[in-house]
Amino acid sequence: MSEENTVIAGDSSAEGTAASATGPMDDDSRSLINDLGEEVKDVGNLDLLLDVNLKISVELGRTRLKFRDVLNLAPGSVIELGRQTSEPVDIMVNGALLATGEVVVVDDHFAVRILKLLNRVERLKRVI
Repeated sequence: MSEENTVIAGDSSAEGTAASATGPMDDDSRSLINDLGEEVKDVGNLDLLLDVNLKISVELGRTRLKFRDVLNLAPGSVIELGRQTSEPVDIMVNGALLATGEVVVVDDHFAVRILKLLNRVERLKRVI
């Protein structure tokens, strides 16, 4: 890999090279690169990922069922989950834990209030 394609946090000439290859780098991208430090060297194309659609899911709890029990499910069946109602739910992005939250009701719709986020570096390391 050539030196021109490598972005090193804090090196303004490397940031300029990355910005010229992908367009101007915004403050959020520059901040993420600075947060990562020298742990991740090649982040010049980070801006390309910022508009990618991701699958977000909220996990209320888990349980294990035998196949015959799944076949016997019907409308009105109750499945007991292995989590108390007072415990926070997991907010997952593409199957990876992003945050924890609580279920709330907003205008007759269920929603999730984020209580705790993984820090930005931990989240980005899970993606890279």
